[in-house]
Amino acid sequence: MGYFDGLTNASFKKSQDGRTLFFPWGVLGKGRILPDEEAEARVRGFVKRYYKIMLPAVIIVCVVAGWRWAMPLAVIFGAWFYFGSKSLVAAYPYSDDKLTLKQGYVNSAAGHNLFVLWLLFIVSVVFVAGGIFITHAARTPSQLLVGIFSIAFFGACGLVVGYMIKVKRALRKGE
Repeated sequence: MGYFDGLTNASFKKSQDGRTLFFPWGVLGKGRILPDEEAEARVRGFVKRYYKIMLPAVIIVCVVAGWRWAMPLAVIFGAWFYFGSKSLVAAYPYSDDKLTLKQGYVNSAAGHNLFVLWLLFIVSVVFVAGGIFITHAARTPSQLLVGIFSIAFFGACGLVVGYMIKVKRALRKGE
């Protein structure tokens, strides 16, 4: 499994009776009960395709055109995800089950490669170190904010990825 499989897995979980549940908005929304493997494959395919297009597009646009284009892009991609996922699952019933952050992280860890998780963890640590450097070298309030934001954001990312590494190692050991 690859990076995008791990991201996709975070939106799905198995119910106690073995049915697949899809949570388009993760822990913030209700899940839909997918009736069969064919429906699951269609929804998973859409979510994975969405991530494969959205993430590189956002990164490229932000690097080339700057952050001011991130909000219109977020609206466009948000609408695509909303209408695309809704068209796939509108006929399926809602589940009473909830998706917790822990379940989402465990599902995501199961889909990620351990090497990729370690790489993401190391990159997060490097960006936290960069944020610390920027904070200490800051000469303006905006530079200070960039450093603080980097420390907070990538520190949180590092904690999440570190937890997923722990989960992935436990899954490998069969715990």
